[in-house]
Amino acid sequence: MIWVSWRRQRPQLITLLAMLVVGAGVVVLLRSSMLDSITSSGLTECVTRTTQECSTNKSAGDFRAEWSTRLQLGQAAIIFLPVLIGLFIGAPLFARELEQGTHVLAFTQSVSRTRWMLSKLVVALVPALVVLIALQYLVWWWLTTAGVMGPRVNGSFQVFNFGIEHVSPVAYTLFAFAVGAFVGVVTRRTLVAMIVTLGAFTVLRFALFDVVTRVMTTQREVVTSGLSPTASRDASLVISQGYLDAAGQPIAPDKVGAAVQACKATWTPEGQQEYVACLAKSDLGRRYADFIPESQAWQAHLVDASIYGALAVLLLVGTGWALRRQS
Repeated sequence: MIWVSWRRQRPQLITLLAMLVVGAGVVVLLRSSMLDSITSSGLTECVTRTTQECSTNKSAGDFRAEWSTRLQLGQAAIIFLPVLIGLFIGAPLFARELEQGTHVLAFTQSVSRTRWMLSKLVVALVPALVVLIALQYLVWWWLTTAGVMGPRVNGSFQVFNFGIEHVSPVAYTLFAFAVGAFVGVVTRRTLVAMIVTLGAFTVLRFALFDVVTRVMTTQREVVTSGLSPTASRDASLVISQGYLDAAGQPIAPDKVGAAVQACKATWTPEGQQEYVACLAKSDLGRRYADFIPESQAWQAHLVDASIYGALAVLLLVGTGWALRRQS
């Protein structure tokens, strides 16, 4: 069955191999060119630390202008690869067989439907995951070379950074693939399965991140009015922020807005202290920020992967159940 499945999946597997070879070649060449640019511009120290000189250095500015978009495109490729695998490998995997009626031949053989399904899943999914992991590592290697002059300076919770790090891309791929396979079996239409996969993955990809942040335990930082919580300035993920009343409870945004506007009406460039005193009199003496520190980003990735992995397992079980009911 593995051999038969391989022959049926041969175009997709050849495409994956070509994607890996081309992608790896492009990343290696771009990294080599970028490394030469860093060395020739004397920016080696700026890669490992952020200094005032690196912030104002014209060469550093030219480097960012030249390479930031390319680095972000590399990240985008890894972010979109899971949904592409779901669209062009997961969705047609069973839908094409059912649509063309070729599944009847497999169902009349001595091999069980479960074994037939598993053989097709293994042949299609394992190479896709290998290609994804390889390209993910190569892009991460490229980004690491840029150091703090690249996108990773924005922290692990930045959307592009979070989407390509740790186990999250693998979990996204499993989910997208499972959605495509399940919808393909249920609808028996390849195009419909591809459209539904794209829509479902896109919606859930953004919606479930909010679930991840709600599951994680947050920390609270409290400062006096006139100061800004450090969590809002570093790479931490701020979940909520605002002002606290005397009892330590968050104040409603509309009340905060009215009080701040009233105090701003009396503010002058020389009167910062009077402005802060006005906020304190209005019961806005303390600001807070509930946040997830960047050091816990790996935990967020585990939660993220667990959610998508569980959904993928449920969908694959549903795929097996739906296949057994096909005639």
